[in-house]
Amino acid sequence: MDRFWRLRIGISVLAAALLMTSCATTPSGVPGSAASTPTTSGIAATSTIASTNSVSNSPVPATSGPPQETCAAFLPTAPCSTYRSVAATSNGMALPWAAAGTIKVRLSSVEGTLQLAMKTDCSPISGPATIAGNIMTLGKVATGASGCIGIAGEHEAWIHEFLKRSIAMTHTQDTLTWTSGTNTLSFRAE
Repeated sequence: MDRFWRLRIGISVLAAALLMTSCATTPSGVPGSAASTPTTSGIAATSTIASTNSVSNSPVPATSGPPQETCAAFLPTAPCSTYRSVAATSNGMALPWAAAGTIKVRLSSVEGTLQLAMKTDCSPISGPATIAGNIMTLGKVATGASGCIGIAGEHEAWIHEFLKRSIAMTHTQDTLTWTSGTNTLSFRAE
């Protein structure tokens, strides 16, 4: 039995050594190798220089650098811009805290996927968005880790509830208005 375990361990060590040797001897910049590429944050990211599709053996284009982000319009009639809040209502009651530009929003297309970016008086909020006609729906929303409490935390909680439902959008007289249930948020382009 002792001999069996020694043989098994020996084979495992040999296999690991061969894997490490084969990875270490592949020069960078040739098909199938990985190279470290700097990102805008200064953190190196590993990307495949060239690889092939296992189904068709056709080359798969390599990506280098950060994802391509472009401004996207909320509606065809609305300019592509960052917007600041100018008004908000909750069940018909005005919310003065939102009227002073407390909320900033921007819609971007990142590699063909719509992404909503929002900054509140508490923290940033972002998530994937889909727009069908004038209805915007958000996917799973991520929130920055600022841990707001008090009034700013209450504002953020209201915004999260607002974003959970589908949002009907209109753009008239330079004002982009979102309606979610009985609540509204109005914005103007910066």
